[in-house]
Amino acid sequence: MARSNTPSQSRRELFALLEDVDTVDDFFARCAENVQWSLFGQHPLAGHYKSRDEFIPATIGQIRPLLSGGLHFRVRGLYGGDEIAIVEMDGVATAHDGEPYDPFYVWICWFEGDEIVKVHAYVDSLVVTEILDRLAS
Repeated sequence: MARSNTPSQSRRELFALLEDVDTVDDFFARCAENVQWSLFGQHPLAGHYKSRDEFIPATIGQIRPLLSGGLHFRVRGLYGGDEIAIVEMDGVATAHDGEPYDPFYVWICWFEGDEIVKVHAYVDSLVVTEILDRLAS
């Protein structure tokens, strides 16, 4: 069977969930409960997380309270096929102090069926560190 290097419609629909603040959580619900999520960078949220319930509070759960109106993403590129997808995107949000929160992300996602089981995520460390230094107490 030939492998496709073009994301399927279901993969495009999955990552489109990240583009609306009201459906971001629906995206994360599609990750395996025991998803292995490695967040790379030089910032306080970097690390290896062994489950969805560990990853979300330690990362997004630290950023969301600092934002007005929630967080969503602008997908700039989606590559790969059914087993691995690579997504380039920007964060889209405004901090409580009125400053934009717009880090650049690259995620490499491994799938088993329709479920994400492993992610290597790269984020703009400077933007993450700045918002945490400015607003987290």
